Amino acid sequence: TPDLVLIPGDLTKDGEKASHEWMAEQLARLTSAGIPVLVIPGNHDISNPSAYSYSGDQKTKVANISDAEFDQIYAAYIGATKDSESHSYVAEPLRGVTVLAIDGVHGNAGTGSLSDNTLQWLLAQADVAVAKGNLVIAMCHWQLIEHVDQQTMLLSSSQLANADSIAQLLTQHKVRLALTGHFHINGVTTKYYNTLNDSIVEVTTGSPVAYPCPYRWLEISADRSTVSVATGDIRALDTISDLHSYSRAWQQEHTANMAPDAARRAWNKVDTYMAQMENSSSVTMKAFVALLKKRIPQDDSTRVALFEKHMQQSMVDMYILHSDANEPERPEKDAIVDAFYTNLTNFMVEVLGEELLENLFGAAMVEMALNMLDTSVTSMTEDVTTGENPTYTNRTDDLYPVLKLNAPQPVEAVEQVKAESCQTTYDVLGRPVKESVRGQVSIRNNQKQVTK
Repeated sequence: TPDLVLIPGDLTKDGEKASHEWMAEQLARLTSAGIPVLVIPGNHDISNPSAYSYSGDQKTKVANISDAEFDQIYAAYIGATKDSESHSYVAEPLRGVTVLAIDGVHGNAGTGSLSDNTLQWLLAQADVAVAKGNLVIAMCHWQLIEHVDQQTMLLSSSQLANADSIAQLLTQHKVRLALTGHFHINGVTTKYYNTLNDSIVEVTTGSPVAYPCPYRWLEISADRSTVSVATGDIRALDTISDLHSYSRAWQQEHTANMAPDAARRAWNKVDTYMAQMENSSSVTMKAFVALLKKRIPQDDSTRVALFEKHMQQSMVDMYILHSDANEPERPEKDAIVDAFYTNLTNFMVEVLGEELLENLFGAAMVEMALNMLDTSVTSMTEDVTTGENPTYTNRTDDLYPVLKLNAPQPVEAVEQVKAESCQTTYDVLGRPVKESVRGQVSIRNNQKQVTK
């Protein structure tokens, strides 16, 4: 039985009021069993215009919820100390552990951002918790750090706006662990700034309603210096005996259906680079851009069709590989990577033609594009991120890691301990200690002690 359940957003499919009310009923089953629950909204949850009910292939518009209704429905599952400008809050659901709930949804339509006031409020709350000696866990729907190099360049909506600076500020305020969702993958990445101790680790978890239908168990060590992560998958439902195969097939179809939007994003980047080259003072460069414009299709349907022809299957295979996590251990990894580069080469040959590919500027442009993509592909498929400080290149088990957090030592919070027996030794979370280890902070006779 867990001591605490944390849900980092997207409590519903598209913010349907009936779905929120049903969700709150399910959470009440946990709290009635003595298991505390904390939630924050995701980008699907509030004022969503896509709230529908479904019957077969028919859909009907239904009521969504407002900010005020979210607070009302989930009043039992959010902290009492709240930010005045967002759904952010702070709570201490376990002795010695503070949850810093970061709402990036309030006041925007599907993207994640924080106001300066909310950010400062959150940092001040982190300082209060650290001063008590608490371990501070940040919980946010959007990712705060990149799990794949160049991730923000490829898909900016995966992260909170200004995520890098926010993550660094949280690290400076001694927040060592962040729990996130949104991107529907299982990933664990550490962002290093100056030293190994000057870092924040982020555990992002996929959705239990999308392949591979995961959930996480986190176990905090007695001295709060480490967190052990275990990952499980929901394998069956009452109506689906093999949820793993069912959800994988669904995810493959869904990802393929996302190809047109992916194609438009890719072509928009091409248009942006072409506009930059066209503004060059070089006559030769301008002539090259003119050739590009004659060669590159301008109508949307042709652009999308070309992308789907060459890149759709690789896009599906890459996403499934990334969803499975621990990519280097997957036997199909090398074949997927080889197919990606083959398909990409064929795509560029058909779009540009051999004449432009042999052009000096064309060759340079292709090399630049390949280098940018290679950075991301290598990072994803080798499960490694470099970040700002390559001295601490990070490669972490995405499914069963043991994370070092450099947690603060408890101070005033120790005085609040209520021991069932003065002769029993407890850790700072109030759990009886059977065997003490060196350096462990524990409590006996309501006094703090450190095992030497």
